[in-house]
Amino acid sequence: MCGIFGAFGQQGFDNQKMKAATDALSHRGPDAGGYYTSSTGKLFFGHRRLSIIDLSEAANQPMHSACGRYSIIFNGEVYNFAEIAAEILKQNPAIHFETSSDTEVILHSYILWGVDCVQKWNGMFAVAIYDHQTEDLFLVRDRFGVKPIVYFYQDNNFYFASELKALRPLMRKPELSMDALHNYLHFDYIPKPLTIYKDVFKFPNGHYAIVNRDGIKFHEYYRIIDKFGAKHHQLTEAEALEGFSDLLADATKLRMISDVPVGAFLSGGTDSSLVVANFQKQSDTPINSFTIGFDVAKYDETKYARQVADILKTNHHEYTVDEAFAKEYLPNVWKYYDEPFVGPSTLPSLIVCNKARQAVTVALSGDGGDELFMGYNTYVWYNRLKKVEKAGGSFARNAVKLGLSLTGKTRRASRLFAHEGMDKMMLHMWSEEQGMFSEKEINNLIGKGDYNFTPTTTWQEIDALEIDDKEKISLFDISHYLADNLLYKMDIASMASSLEVRLPYLDYRFVEYALNLPVSLKIKQNEQKYLMKKSLEQYIPKELIYRQKWGFPAPVGNWMLGSHAFLIDQYLNQKYIESQGIFQYAPIKKLVDDFRSGKFFHFKRVWALVVFQLWYEEHFLKN
Repeated sequence: MCGIFGAFGQQGFDNQKMKAATDALSHRGPDAGGYYTSSTGKLFFGHRRLSIIDLSEAANQPMHSACGRYSIIFNGEVYNFAEIAAEILKQNPAIHFETSSDTEVILHSYILWGVDCVQKWNGMFAVAIYDHQTEDLFLVRDRFGVKPIVYFYQDNNFYFASELKALRPLMRKPELSMDALHNYLHFDYIPKPLTIYKDVFKFPNGHYAIVNRDGIKFHEYYRIIDKFGAKHHQLTEAEALEGFSDLLADATKLRMISDVPVGAFLSGGTDSSLVVANFQKQSDTPINSFTIGFDVAKYDETKYARQVADILKTNHHEYTVDEAFAKEYLPNVWKYYDEPFVGPSTLPSLIVCNKARQAVTVALSGDGGDELFMGYNTYVWYNRLKKVEKAGGSFARNAVKLGLSLTGKTRRASRLFAHEGMDKMMLHMWSEEQGMFSEKEINNLIGKGDYNFTPTTTWQEIDALEIDDKEKISLFDISHYLADNLLYKMDIASMASSLEVRLPYLDYRFVEYALNLPVSLKIKQNEQKYLMKKSLEQYIPKELIYRQKWGFPAPVGNWMLGSHAFLIDQYLNQKYIESQGIFQYAPIKKLVDDFRSGKFFHFKRVWALVVFQLWYEEHFLKN
């Protein structure tokens, strides 16, 4: 796991600036820093290394082929590198590997098979390979977007990096992207290809690109929609469970490969518990497990994690975040996150990664389970909403039209009907489930404009498929929410503490298997993540499995009504808003007044605005 930076184009890059850009990523790779300028001056590669496999200096980067034609920088892990190396040697026994690193295997696989090499890689990766002979730059990002790449053009030069903080000092005149802000307010994150900066973009997952004097040309090598079918619908439940268990065990085993200590996150929920169970089963010693709790009982699930850890006999580490610590720690968040990012789980993710790094260098995580096995409320809501819509509305819809005063859950549910037609219902429902702003509310906040919700095209393509609506939402969640929200959050949180996080559920073999199981094995008799829970039954008691799961958010709503109230007063007051010139004050005042008068369900919208202001102050006003 590392940080990469590159510049390609005109001759004469300022090497000091290029090194500074690379070193802005030193938190991602504290073990070694490497810098390379090509003899022509047209290419600069920078690398910060977190040593995981082959800890020797010989495995440092940038790495060059023996013939001198190719150079590589790489962030991530290709877990099946040993098998690929064996295949390379079988095809060309004359090749001699100088290291035992996956980086060298990746480079040789590209030399041998060209761009098709990526189809053989099982892992998480952001790779750049330069061909000095053709002067082509090959860039590729993993299938599901675990490892990031951001890029931009300036003066015919192409710049790319693992994080925006490496690019920001190189931007001559950074401008806020109103498209990005519009999407942020609707989804609670900024979806690809947008970044918060105008004309700076996220490299799409499942794609590679060739960059040369003609510009950049993208190619999609992995398309999740094309992997969907009905391949495993004929399996019995027992057969499906056996296939599930075998694939997850193998995916976990691959992600245990390391020359440094490996642990795992354990929240006590289904996803993490199943990963830890598989990990511990295949380990000869008690593994290190880590969990974070809160001082607000509703949000604290440490007792369940502790019970699971006791049963599985892990070496468990438990930490509690209270309101005072959160207030003190909060300014650190926006030093790491280069874009405004709403998720209340950002703070606990940063903290649990920091704590885990004190004992291990690698941690396994349960991200991906909800998307593959339909664990979110949207899978239940969408079908209900479509039935109500087709039936001509409901009390909730009429209440919205008439402006009746509803409270609590009824009021929040009524917002689900305040959309503009069936074609936008899915995205509106998704936004409301996240507690974010409707399109109408956003227009009131920042003014009407020709803004585009970037996931719309993906949803329209998925919605045209003749499959179950729940399967459509699963495909959408994997394509957008997982890649652009959860994986971005964890990449930044983990790398802030130089911790590598690996995701067994996102082994592409497991993803494709799960995707093609029938819905009846994902939601059965209203039990979501059914097959996952059946698998977990072999490890822990049912009462720990079949319980309400809260998730992993911090209680920011409670905090904003307490010690964090100053954030609202400081950043959402009339003088600040009007001098800033981005938002309209009137709708913000009403939102804050409603929240403070008891409409607690508005907390996520208030938090989203506060988060934007904290980011804006850190990254715009200070620079």
